[in-house]
Amino acid sequence: MVKMGFFRPTRKFLFLSFLILSAGAAYLYSNNGVELSPKVSEEIVIGNLAGEKGSRLRACRPETKIAFIKTHKTGSSSLMQIFQRFGYLRNLSFVLPRSNNINHLYPYGIRDPNKYIPPEKKEFDILTHHTVYDRATITKLLSANATFVTIIREPMDRLKSAFNFYKLDKTYHIPGPNALLKFLEHPEKYENNIKGPSGYLIKNNMAIELGFPLKNPTSGVKNDNIRDFVDKISREFDLVMVMEYFDESLVLLRRQLCWDMQDILNFKYNSFKYDLGNTSFPKQLVENYRRHDAIDYALYEHFNRTLWRKIKKTGSDFWDELAHFRWLQTTMKTQCNRKSGDFAPIYIGETAWNAGFNMDSAFCTWMKVWHHCYFILLRDRSLRIQQHKQKGPEPSKMSPCRGILCRPYCVLCEDIRKACTLHEYAAHLYREGLLSPTQSSSAKLTNPVPHHGGKPEPLS
Repeated sequence: MVKMGFFRPTRKFLFLSFLILSAGAAYLYSNNGVELSPKVSEEIVIGNLAGEKGSRLRACRPETKIAFIKTHKTGSSSLMQIFQRFGYLRNLSFVLPRSNNINHLYPYGIRDPNKYIPPEKKEFDILTHHTVYDRATITKLLSANATFVTIIREPMDRLKSAFNFYKLDKTYHIPGPNALLKFLEHPEKYENNIKGPSGYLIKNNMAIELGFPLKNPTSGVKNDNIRDFVDKISREFDLVMVMEYFDESLVLLRRQLCWDMQDILNFKYNSFKYDLGNTSFPKQLVENYRRHDAIDYALYEHFNRTLWRKIKKTGSDFWDELAHFRWLQTTMKTQCNRKSGDFAPIYIGETAWNAGFNMDSAFCTWMKVWHHCYFILLRDRSLRIQQHKQKGPEPSKMSPCRGILCRPYCVLCEDIRKACTLHEYAAHLYREGLLSPTQSSSAKLTNPVPHHGGKPEPLS
């Protein structure tokens, strides 16, 4: 007879038992109408095992006072859409221009209260449109405790992008197929002949938008001045992201802001392929441009090093988080790009970095709304609030048209029609409480297989 001693379960036994129970639960769950792929089920297991660390990471409050200094041609539109979505879904207040020109606050519009819509409360929550960095003004608009974020890009890659996007060969009157090569031979010759904003699209553009004095040419700047400026940005910004390491930067941003990983998922916007993208240049031409764009190079080299120092300090779990983020990105893009007939919601389990959530139609709709549609919807919301405070427009000025693209549903009705799909707009009205679920195609948001994100539903 064999004596059975007191059973002491090992960690391996507990782990295997947990996997078996989880697999059984996933099977029962999936057979009750919810589609869970094996990968999603696996993520639920990871989330449960990492729960203790997840609690520690979330032992803070999500930041909602954010100043994003949007630099040109640095991937900033994709980042702006992240901030817009976060704020829109939480009814936060944005610094928005009165004009329908999305760049109306550039360069110094925030200094003039007549150029932006007044805040709905005492202060704004988020600044995310193009403007030149002016900390004193921004802290008055937001709060002294606002988190300051910006993004920069390797200067030569930024030059290629700007040269292509702004068609600078025409601006600088450089004929022929090798216009950028000719520009790099004598960059100062071309830029010194251009007056106005076009003269600052390339030379130290990132530094200028981060507050470097516009009238201070590179040739007159001492190395000490450049170091002082870089040190100032380092002190005053909570995070300087780097476009070439966008994913890594987003993970640092999530940690800095104490956000859920769901909040940083994104589609890239204003990302174009062009002939100059993979072009390399002779060493001498690169050196010409390095001298011409000296402050931007100093910024990039400093904050590229800073980024990797921050990553090193975060510990080894950073790489686990980055891998999970990239998996979520791939899953989100696959899910939200499905055709309507193939679409069914999936559930993403809790992990150390995200609460559990559904990738359903509403999720995909707001994930895919592009930044200009968010801009119009946010302006429309703010203007409706302002009109409500002023007791609304006079009856004689009400639009005689019928349907939802008319007052009182919208103020910027024509802008919305141009910038957003009908589905996106109906979803907006539904979210704002201006439509009931039975009044329009927004009712289909609750259907098992609805359209979403840029695919308009016909309105009855």
